[in-house]
Parts: sequence; C-alpha cells; structure tokens
Amino acid sequence: MIIRKEQRNVKVREAMREGPGQVVITDIASREQMYDKSRTYAQMLLKKDCGIGYHIHENEKEIFLINKGKAIYNDNGTEYEVKEGDVLICEDGEGHGITNYSEEDCEVIAMILLK
Repeated sequence: MIIRKEQRNVKVREAMREGPGQVVITDIASREQMYDKSRTYAQMLLKKDCGIGYHIHENEKEIFLINKGKAIYNDNGTEYEVKEGDVLICEDGEGHGITNYSEEDCEVIAMILLK
C-alpha cells in the first residue's frame, strides 16, 4: 500500500488543548490501519507561537519525535527546550504540552498508543 501526500487527511486545530495558535495535523496512518492499537499517528506542524496546551493522558501513551526545528516542551510541569532528533514520551497518567517559540517551523511526529 502507498498513501500519496495528496491522499493524506489534513486538519487544522485552533487552540489545541487550549494551546496558542493553530496546529496543522497530517495523518500518517488511520486507526484502522494500525489495528486499533493507536488512535493517532500524525505529522504536526507548529508555526511560531503555536502549540498544544498541557494535558494528561489516561489509558494511553504519547510519543513525539521532533523531526524539524525546536520548541519548549512541558513534561509534567517542567519545561525543557527540545530540538530536532529528540524523542519525548508521555506515559499513561502523565501530562505534557509543547509550544514553538522559535522563528523556524517545528515539525513533530506523534503517535498515541492505547493501553
């Protein structure tokens, strides 16, 4: 199976999880294609001053790969600067958020695995 770029589902979320600005989300694979083991596998684009507000994951785990750029990542209330190549893991019951404060776009690959 090949899914062409123009076939991928793209959506724009305003104030995602009460975060600033908008997040452009491009699906990589559907939930059905992942045998319902994951509810999200997507590429997210965070422009300057845009991000995802702090939230807690229940009965799931989220993994981010910073594919391009840098951002500020809130890991359970502690903020860190993250950059290209970093992998961020939010375990079940933990919380996180991310915001791009740099001039360069930040691209994040995200997967949410169900427990």
